[in-house]
Amino acid sequence: MIYISKGTSKSSLHKPLKVTRCGKTVQLSGLQAELWRKGRYEFASAQTKAEEMALTSLSRAGLAEIQQENSAAFRYYALTSCVLCPTRRPDIGLTTGEKELLCWLKKAGLRMTVAELVYLRSRDIHPTRKLLRARNRQALVERIYNPHNIADNLLEQQMESAGCRDEVVSDLLSLLRKKRLVLL
Repeated sequence: MIYISKGTSKSSLHKPLKVTRCGKTVQLSGLQAELWRKGRYEFASAQTKAEEMALTSLSRAGLAEIQQENSAAFRYYALTSCVLCPTRRPDIGLTTGEKELLCWLKKAGLRMTVAELVYLRSRDIHPTRKLLRARNRQALVERIYNPHNIADNLLEQQMESAGCRDEVVSDLLSLLRKKRLVLL
């Protein structure tokens, strides 16, 4: 079982861990706090039944996204269930792919999903003035969605087999490790 943590923390390592997600704060301690910290910046895995039970509890609280297998497809699907929120850190020290994803996330005028980011990269669509900001939201939506992918979860399913899926997931995880991204 693999997982990735969701939410933000302002606590230090020595005090009880307080995690906030969507305006709700939860205090974690013991194994749950340890597991949440372990999955904060990357995918981690449960090794014991006790860890699996603690992760199930974290998942029910909305603080972890769990997948049964450790594969590229399952990591992709775990991230499709997360809200990608860029932080206010500078874009220094990022790769071209990371900078482009961060630009979409910061300037698109709407909350971008992992599937939408994979779609944009797979079609070689780059952030331009005509697609960025709230005033161009409709143009961006029309570039991504069409009658063949507009139905619920259809885009996510189609992008599962996109050649650049793993590259986008890797770049997003790199942004997470570099603290340029928070998962909610």
